[in-house]
Formats: sequence, structure tokens, C-alpha cells
Amino acid sequence: MLKFSTKDCPKKMQIVLLGIVAIFGIALRFWDLGQWSFWIDEVFTVRDAQNLSLNSLQSIPNPIPYLVVKLSIALGGNSEWGSRLIPCLIGVISIPAVFGLGRTLFNWQVGLLSSAFVACSSWHLFWSQNARYPVFTFLFAVLTAWFFYLSLERDSTLLTIAALACCLCLILSHTLSVVIVPALGAYAIICLLENANRKRWINLLIFFIPFAMPVFALALPEVRGYIFSGWGRNEWQRSPLYIGLTLVDGVSVPIAVAAFFGFVTTLSHRSTRFLFCYAGIPLVLFLIASQFQNVAGYYLFWTTPAYFIFAGVVCERVVWRGTGPQSEEKRVVLVPCILVVALLSQTYLYFKIENGGRPKWREAFAAIETEKQPNDKVVISEPEMGRYYLPELTPIYIGELLDNQEVFEKKWENSGKDRLWFVVDVASFNVFDANENVRSWIRQRGHLVKTLPAFSRAKDRTIHVYLLE
Repeated sequence: MLKFSTKDCPKKMQIVLLGIVAIFGIALRFWDLGQWSFWIDEVFTVRDAQNLSLNSLQSIPNPIPYLVVKLSIALGGNSEWGSRLIPCLIGVISIPAVFGLGRTLFNWQVGLLSSAFVACSSWHLFWSQNARYPVFTFLFAVLTAWFFYLSLERDSTLLTIAALACCLCLILSHTLSVVIVPALGAYAIICLLENANRKRWINLLIFFIPFAMPVFALALPEVRGYIFSGWGRNEWQRSPLYIGLTLVDGVSVPIAVAAFFGFVTTLSHRSTRFLFCYAGIPLVLFLIASQFQNVAGYYLFWTTPAYFIFAGVVCERVVWRGTGPQSEEKRVVLVPCILVVALLSQTYLYFKIENGGRPKWREAFAAIETEKQPNDKVVISEPEMGRYYLPELTPIYIGELLDNQEVFEKKWENSGKDRLWFVVDVASFNVFDANENVRSWIRQRGHLVKTLPAFSRAKDRTIHVYLLE
């Protein structure tokens, strides 16, 4: 039996409780880690990581995810489980990192609650089970915020350098995470208005000068072309409302509501101003950019620690600082319990209903594998998925059918009418085939072989497999 002395109780209790939270988070993140099929973005990352070389590395602006996934494959094998191994570990490490940030900004109770919310979050779970960059941005953003805040509190050059290193790793994980720099700059101005001592000025110059120099690179057409390439059309209709709702749905509505009240009830707190700059300024910049650029809400996944910490603030104020009759104290304990249950309910759906938030690509190609013939071809919206899961069959981009159905059909007839497999992923087809003209063409000429239903995050991710022969 564990015994805590009065003197050491708080610190030992923190370690024990954080350990319980971390173990629970580990169990969730390794559960069914290799069960889910890759989705398209994962396949792009895995393929690029496999082909990574010193020459190709020079042309990648965000090399960290590719390097880590390459190492993960070397350690865990060329499979879904192996590719996700290190990203999963990064997700686990981010749980105690959030505890540290929450404890520094407020107290250990807030840190513990916020880390528990992260451990139970299905959104954090999803990205932890992904061979993609968001979980890296989450960890590096937490470390950047933690070290930067402490560097200003203590006027520490060493902590400033640590914050700079973590911030560089954040940007090298995803280029658009650079919006954290103006966020930290805004908070730095607030701190300078309060105390502009010489040491603080030097530390801030150490941190911000490396980010000021690349601004001049915008004068180069190549740099401007890269930043704006492929994002201007916004064909996925990512509006400000869409971005905001993505964040709310990602952290969960109860957490978002609790975070709002945690923010408004601590407006005078220095830590609140810091978290507002950390999460609020990047959100505003993204909302503005969404008017002319294709930016997604999940690009701001790294700002969600602020929401979990603010939710922890509300719970800490209600539970630990609440006073009143014993029956009332029991009722207030329900607040964090409700938030945890809400998060766990989404996690249950993630495992049992939503197929890990992914379409069943692997299962679709397995169905083709059992009935394929040597000359078969696969018509698909994402040819790279076909090259990965079924490399022996030639993939054909669905765009050929979208552009001109008559030309596509004539070309097929002239080729000897080889059998064509159509992999219809509903989520993508709903965007470029909204009127279902292409799907009607496929249904009329082919027959349905298999339907693989999947629904997650308010979207139909079902895949239909058709055969035209």
C-alpha cells in the first residue's frame, strides 16, 4: 500500500496520478495501432519516407515527419503498425508535456486534468495513430510554449534557446505552423510593456531574429510560388466557419464550452493572456487566410493544448476551490467526470464504429486481390493508394473519366475492353462528382462487388468497389 507523508504528498501524488493517466493514454494509442488501413495522406508520407535520400531531403520544407517515419519503418517494419510506431510514441510523450505546461501556467491540478483530457481525446488519439505530421506539431508546440513562457518568467537565455530549437522543429514538422511566431511575438510585446530589462531584450532578439531573416525570402518568386501553390482554389470549401467547427468538433463540444468559461473567468491572469496569444492569434490568421487560401482546421491541431488547459482551469476551480455542503461538493466533481465521459464516448466510437476515422482502403484492395486477373486495371481517385496496396495492377486516375466520359469509354473499347475495377471513395467523389454523373456512369456499366461502410467526423467515408467487364 502506498503511503504519502504530509510533506511529500503533493509531489508523489502528482507522479502517481500522472503515471495512471500516461498508462491509460499508452493503452489507447497502441490499441489497434496496425488495425486501420492507411489513408491517402499517410500513404504519401510513407512512400516519400521510403524514398527519402539526401538529395530529396533538400527539397522538403518539413523533413521531420519523413525522417521519423523512415526511422519508424526501419524499427517496426514496413506496415501500418511499423510506420505509426514512433508517431504513436510522440503522442504518448505529449501527454506529460501538456501536464508540464499546465502546471507551469497554473498549477499541478490543472496540468493533471488537461493531460487527462488529452489522453482521452479521440482527435489526439487519431493523430497519434497516424504516420503524419500533426502529432509532431502538437508536441513541439507544447514544448515551445512551455520553454518560451518560462524564459520570459525567468529571463533565462538557456530556456530561450530551448524554445527556439523546439519552434524550429515545429516549423520543420509543418511549414504553416510558423504562425506561432507572431503569436509569441504578441505575448513578448505584452511582457516588454511590463518589464523591458536588458536581459529580456537580448533573449527575445535571440529567439526572433532567426525568424525575421527568412521573411526576406518572400522576395523570391520561387518561395512565393511554393507558399501559394495548390492552395488558392480552396476546392474543399474550407470557410472560416468550417475551420472553427473543425476545432470545436476535434476537441469536443463539452471541452470547447468549458475552455470558453475557463478563458473568460481568468482574463486577468498572465497565463490566460499567454494561452490566448498562443491559440487565438493563429486562429485569427487562419480565418483571414481562408478567404483566399485552402487552409484546413486540423492545421491548428497544435493549438488545442490551450483548449484542454482552459477546460482544466474550470474543473480545478470548481472541484479544488469549490466550497459548500458535502452534497454540493459531490456534485461539482461531476464536471470533470462529464468531460472525461464525453471524450471517452467519442473514443469508443473511434474504435467500434468509425474504423479509426479512416476509409477501408486496404480492405477494398483486398477484395480486388481475390478476384483480379493479370490485365485488370484500377480506376481510382487516388492512384497512389493503388500503387501501394495493389502494385501489380495499373492504376488509372478517375480524372480521365471526369474530363470526358465518351473519350474514356472509347479508349477502353479500343484497348480490348480489359476489366476495369472502380474504387469509389464517397468522401472524395462527393467533392468532384457532386451531381453523381460519374457514379451513375459506373453503376450503369459495372456491377457492385463490395461495399465497405465507414462514417467518422460527420462524413461518409464509405468505399464501393465496382467491376466493369
